[in-house]
Amino acid sequence: MTRTARALVAIAVVGLGAACSSGEADPSTGTYTVQFPSTAAAVATDFVQILAFEVKSPDERAGLCQELITARLTTPGSLTPSVPAAPAANICEMRAGRKPVTVPYGEHALLAIAQRKDRQDQLRDFMIGCAIMTLGDGDAPLPIPVRLVSVNAPVPTTTCGSVGEYCDGRCQ
Repeated sequence: MTRTARALVAIAVVGLGAACSSGEADPSTGTYTVQFPSTAAAVATDFVQILAFEVKSPDERAGLCQELITARLTTPGSLTPSVPAAPAANICEMRAGRKPVTVPYGEHALLAIAQRKDRQDQLRDFMIGCAIMTLGDGDAPLPIPVRLVSVNAPVPTTTCGSVGEYCDGRCQ
């Protein structure tokens, strides 16, 4: 039996609800976890960008994530998130819960794009994943598993046993 190590990095999603009365509802916080296939994949990531897309109908739900991933990989400029994108966060900022993503209440696809710098110091998509989340009061954490964009960009090795060790500067 084999065991796959997964690095989990959690971050907050702030949901904004529409008011039903004269005042506005207070924002509530939900969470999602970007699930990397390994600690090495997590620490090799320079930045993670989360883009939110409204799920407009139940029929759209089944294929939306695959459509978003395909669009990002083939024509990245064609994607228009339904809410403004939050600033990209490095893995340690995500772990600390900085730079939350603000998303209105309702059903949304969250597209996670992990990027790393290439030899020319240009950011390139490294890993990608997507999950559907319904935001409302009392949401459960949502996992977003990410996978390699290309097998030609392998995950470098690391001496880190955890993302925490990496963020604390105890390994490379």
